Amino acid sequence: MEKPNLLVTFSGGETSAFMAQWLFKHKNNEYNMVFVFANTGQESEPTLEFINNCENEFGFKINWIECVVNKEKGKGTRHKIIDFKSASRNGEPFEDVIKKYGLPTTNFLHCTRELKLSPVKSFAKEYFNGQKYLLALGIRSDEFDRMNPNYKKLGIIYPLIQKDFIPVTKKHINFYWKQMPFRLNLKGYQGNCITCYKKSDKKLFQIAKETPSAFDFFKRMELLYSKGYSIFRGSRNVEDILRQSKEYNGKVNNDNEDSNIQLDLLNDSCEIFTECK
Repeated sequence: MEKPNLLVTFSGGETSAFMAQWLFKHKNNEYNMVFVFANTGQESEPTLEFINNCENEFGFKINWIECVVNKEKGKGTRHKIIDFKSASRNGEPFEDVIKKYGLPTTNFLHCTRELKLSPVKSFAKEYFNGQKYLLALGIRSDEFDRMNPNYKKLGIIYPLIQKDFIPVTKKHINFYWKQMPFRLNLKGYQGNCITCYKKSDKKLFQIAKETPSAFDFFKRMELLYSKGYSIFRGSRNVEDILRQSKEYNGKVNNDNEDSNIQLDLLNDSCEIFTECK
């Protein structure tokens, strides 16, 4: 019997990395499996290093891709193959998306679609020669409310939630990585695009205090392409966030410690096909 196709999304975080290595070890004989990471150009360097380390440590190939934006109206985004060395590090794919679609905001959530979903679909169509495939997403059992309610219809599986795989929580993920010779060298609130507008204020303020230069990309994008729009919640721009951060006296805890509670459950994920809160 022919094995079903399975595309495993690799976001670059410890949860998706755990899922990927577990599927490779335990389900590789059951699926025609491929692993893919879509780089936005605004991932932190430790994220890229972590993905490269995972590929070397676990022995499976991770397909690195970036979006290729078609400048013509009505023409969809495709993908191109990259690798650790050639991956964009200055937001080039992100800027290409902004040039065509404008600044992303909470009202215009096109960045995940164009930087992640569309290039992943383009890659899968080419890799599987147009055949049907299942999609594995790295969402844990303590995040079950992020499951897409139409996951069965969409062909999505959640290996870290569903009982026929390996349901785990944040506590399990942290325990696993503490036993490993390497892990993602980031605090929990620094994950995904480091200054993502979906992040809560306290996360953004903490990052602004620690690394104000992390906002340089969005600051430049605002200067070039704002057209009256502001990126962050409440119609705020980068200068607003930097100014407000100086008045912030709180501190965001690092959730990459032993805990079965994910701190700050405000949805700031860029996982494709997730159900936004």
